[in-house]
Order: sequence, then C-alpha cells, then structure tokens
Amino acid sequence: MFQRVPAWNELVNGPDEAKLPTLADPTWRDRARADWDARTRSTLSRIDRPHEMLLAISETGAGPLDCSLADYAAQRGLHISDALAEWVLANGIHSIMVGTPEQLAEGDVVTALREPRTISNINDSGAHLQLFSGAGEHLYLFTHYVRDRQLLGIEEAVHVLTGRTAAFFGFADRGIVAPGRVGDLAVFALDEIELRQEERRYDVPHGTWRFTRPPAGIRTTVVAGTPTWLDGGDTGARPGGFLRPG
Repeated sequence: MFQRVPAWNELVNGPDEAKLPTLADPTWRDRARADWDARTRSTLSRIDRPHEMLLAISETGAGPLDCSLADYAAQRGLHISDALAEWVLANGIHSIMVGTPEQLAEGDVVTALREPRTISNINDSGAHLQLFSGAGEHLYLFTHYVRDRQLLGIEEAVHVLTGRTAAFFGFADRGIVAPGRVGDLAVFALDEIELRQEERRYDVPHGTWRFTRPPAGIRTTVVAGTPTWLDGGDTGARPGGFLRPG
C-alpha cells in the first residue's frame, strides 16, 4: 500500500529498531508529508481513502481504536501522514490498521450464490496469514445472509459450501449426507454461531504469528465419521490425511 509514498515505504521495509526514531524525526516527517502529497493516485488503494483505514489493534493500548485514520487526523488537526506517525508512535510498530469491508450489492451476491455454475467456498487465506483470517469467512454466509438478513435459506447456504463444490471437483464420496459417503459433518445452531474478532496467535514455526479467530460456536465437527471437535473442545482425533499429487 505504501509503495507510492517512498518515505513510508522505506520505513515499513526498514529495520524495526529504526522505526520509532524515524517516525519522531522532524526531517523524515517533512519528507513523508511531501511524498504523501506527491503520490500517484489510485482508486484501488486505501491509502487514497483514509476514511476506510480503521485503527484496529494496539500494541500498547494507547488507542484510539475503531475510528478511521481520516477521523483521527481531523480530530488531531494533523496531516494524514503525521496522524499515522503519531498513532504508531503511541501504539507501537506491531499495531494494526484494517480496511473497511467492501460494500457489496447484496441482491447480486445472492443471485450469484444461487447460480448453479457459481463455485464458492474457495479463498487464498493460507497465503495471507498476517493480512487477514480466512477462518470465519464461510461462517459469514450463515450469520449474515441466512440468519441476520434472511436472504438465503440455510439449505441453500449449506449446499453452496458442500454439495455443489464437491460435485464440481469430482469428489463423488462427499458433499451430501447419504449412505456410502464420507462422514464429514459440521453441527451447529444458527443462534449460537458468531464471527469472532480477529486475533494474533504466535504459533507459527520459528516464532512468528498469524491471524486467527476464536471458536465460533460450532457444536461438533466430524471427519470421516470421527469427531474432531466436540462440546466446545478439540478431541485430539486426526482422521484426515493429506491429498498429494498422484
């Protein structure tokens, strides 16, 4: 996002120990403001839409949180670049901003989901562990489109994520509940599930972190007939296996 603002791009990609001193340096601040104002505009970049850049997670707890960078700059009477520098100085270099969700035409989304040739249930969350948590995106289909907005029936939503996708990729042994099929099941009640707030978890090899979400309220998951999650806890069972190129 900051590639079009050289001063900020150098800071973001520079050594951690230099970040806070740089942010406090008046000479760097002057250059950062000039680079920010001279950047090439893009309608696709949130750096040109600071009202859609939310101050979300603080390392120090200083805040403020849950307000946009544009609002913070206006409240402080600061240039956007200076406002971001001040917020990071107060909250720490491991603090997080997030973008507001894109505004979608709900009717068009439902039309696409109901189209038999539309394949859902696919994302590249594994490639973006420190940008967002893909875990929970499927849950949103049930909490928002089925339960809260009542734009889809629960059977439709389940089929979108299971039977239709399995059929498209030729997984003839799963995708529906029937004799002879693999017993992969998720058991939940609509009024019990919730899309939880993203959080950092430091469990990646070599000590780094990823975004994840707390459990969403699913009662049970079953893989090949064996419960892997039951009554709010991990059973320890690992009946699944890797599919490798043959």
